[in-house]
Amino acid sequence: MKQFLCSILLLFSVTGYSQILVNGKVTNLATGEPVPFVNIIITELGKGTVSNLDGDFNFRLPADIQDNMEVVFSHIGYESTKIYVKDLKNPPIQVKIIPSEYELDQAIVLDFHPKRIMELAKENLVNTQYVKAHEIEVFYRELIWANDTIQGLTRAEGYMHSEGYHKKHSRKPNTSGDNYSFMAISNIQKTEYGVLTTRTGRPRGAIGNFIFPSLPYRLWDFKLNWFEYELLGGKKIGDRQVYVLAITAKDDGVKSSASRWGYSLYGLLEDAIIYIDQEDYGIHMMELKQKFPPEREMDDKVGQVYLQKEREAVVKFRRDSDGKYLFTYGNYQMTYTDFGYQTEQNPITREVKEYAELYAMDYSMEILDNQQLSEKYQAHVAGVYSDRSINYHTDLYNGWIFISGKARYHPSFWENFDYPSFPGEKQLEATLSQAKPLEEQFAEFRNNQFYLYPILKKRHGVKEYVWDRSGLYQHPAKY
Repeated sequence: MKQFLCSILLLFSVTGYSQILVNGKVTNLATGEPVPFVNIIITELGKGTVSNLDGDFNFRLPADIQDNMEVVFSHIGYESTKIYVKDLKNPPIQVKIIPSEYELDQAIVLDFHPKRIMELAKENLVNTQYVKAHEIEVFYRELIWANDTIQGLTRAEGYMHSEGYHKKHSRKPNTSGDNYSFMAISNIQKTEYGVLTTRTGRPRGAIGNFIFPSLPYRLWDFKLNWFEYELLGGKKIGDRQVYVLAITAKDDGVKSSASRWGYSLYGLLEDAIIYIDQEDYGIHMMELKQKFPPEREMDDKVGQVYLQKEREAVVKFRRDSDGKYLFTYGNYQMTYTDFGYQTEQNPITREVKEYAELYAMDYSMEILDNQQLSEKYQAHVAGVYSDRSINYHTDLYNGWIFISGKARYHPSFWENFDYPSFPGEKQLEATLSQAKPLEEQFAEFRNNQFYLYPILKKRHGVKEYVWDRSGLYQHPAKY
């Protein structure tokens, strides 16, 4: 394997490995351009992170790490870069990864129908995906823009549960009673939001409440004949050879499935590129995209008028030493035009962009029982393993609860928590703090958003259905 050039960049304290913060940037050795979504893994411990959109990364070395352990930087289309822990002692770190010169054998391109590649990937999910229940520590971020001006920022830390991959889970809608993967937030920083409602006019809950627990696990119940296939070529991720397969919806199969309640994420398969391992047919990464026809729509219950434009997502997995593919990072973006409520006086037209991302920070393969899950995720978990599902509070779906779990703002937690950065995040914070200091906005966070009801009712003249919400105050999460 080729030698890797890297200069070391690192901020750390000298009190022990548990205190060392490793940060830096991953760039393309040939071009100098930053490389996003690079898997960064301490191989012997199975812990790590992913570089952000600008190639930046940061993570703390765990207490049980040793000098001779390797930190591996890997990404599709590049050779793997290995750095020993003992070399992470001279600030700062610039990791330059080498583009792979691998090209797919033309005999495969000519003789192997690309549809067959997708077929084998689906058939082998039971062998390549992790099939047992597991827990993931996660970091969540979302941002909202309107007319190119930042309107809100949320950062949060918590957990995500997966019952493991099971084919039958994708056959059920992702609705109440069918949430086999679920998320809960413990610690949160949320600013005030300038956009109070969603695209359909409901109170704005967190973008990722239901998207990220589903996106890595629930998109596999599709028919192969829904798509046109094109084998774009091959890449390498370290020593693994990967097919680059494009799929494009050719009929109404995807559209029909996505239109059903609880299946909307299937629309992202409309235009996708999937990176599939050539040996075991595991999924390394998916790039997903959906465009909407330029037609205004109106929500028939609240009278919100909007025009959907497009949405995109990236889902990335990493292959562990046992050949199992674990979720490591995902992002989701949607753009739409908000024309206001039908009953609103002088509504303002806004071009809205929503963005959310989720990082897997650590994993636990311990299988928790139902009571342990209920306590951890602050909601009732029912069923028999491996078909257990969480019963979220109804108003999480309605937007009156912002985010799942017992989310609270604890200043002391954020003083010691190092999270992945976002490009230009400091400038975004400066803009959001112009009217009120961020610390004050964070301290005023309320997960129970029913305070928005009189505001929306007065502003939009809307009489949305309302029932007794005393449960918001009596729930274990103390909304």
